Amino acid sequence: MQAATEAIDVLLIEDDADVGRTIRDGLAPCGFRVAQVRDLGSGRAMLERRQFPAIILDLSLPDGDGLNLAAHLRAGGDDTPILVLTARDSVPDRLRGFERGADDYLGKPFDVNELAARLRAMLRRADPRMRYRLTYADLELNLLTRTARRPNVEAALSDRETELLSFMLRHPEEVLARERLLDELWGDEVDESSNLVNVYINLLRNKIEGPSLVSLIHTVRGVGYMLSSREPHEFV
Repeated sequence: MQAATEAIDVLLIEDDADVGRTIRDGLAPCGFRVAQVRDLGSGRAMLERRQFPAIILDLSLPDGDGLNLAAHLRAGGDDTPILVLTARDSVPDRLRGFERGADDYLGKPFDVNELAARLRAMLRRADPRMRYRLTYADLELNLLTRTARRPNVEAALSDRETELLSFMLRHPEEVLARERLLDELWGDEVDESSNLVNVYINLLRNKIEGPSLVSLIHTVRGVGYMLSSREPHEFV
């Protein structure tokens, strides 16, 4: 077993299913994992639940102009890099987009390799400190200090605890099989029958959960674990 290179998560807000499929399939070999939503409301809801290193934003969406979301994020102090992907790419349109919070513009039709290159360039220009902070719901993990924080809780983590929580934070609301976690974090170091995942899950729970906090790490019986702010009965 060998651990895979971690993909970079990107949020795509685009209502066209074919365009979304092209972007997902084209960016996957370039090291990006694309989560797609198809309207502004779903985009706002997704961004409230989790943080993305970058956003690809269409402008003509069923419930409004994508630039309204860009302006809303900037007004709230969110500096996540935004690449606008649209057929409206005249100079006045691009200037308006930059004024309202876009970081880059790419007109349709587009080449997916150029899209990947522009995403990488945006990420290089972004605040490097953001690369070391992962968040979900009320949980924040600082990868530099190996510290997890929730309201009234601050916990120092071991290297392995940090690796496990980091992986779960990059895959929120996704059922993670024990075998996958063992493969990603321990590789060939241990046998597949090892209970190390269970041990470290319990260590994390003891450090970041408590009677006054919503449980975030859930056991999915017979499969593995999930990081989610939802109740277990909502998983099905």
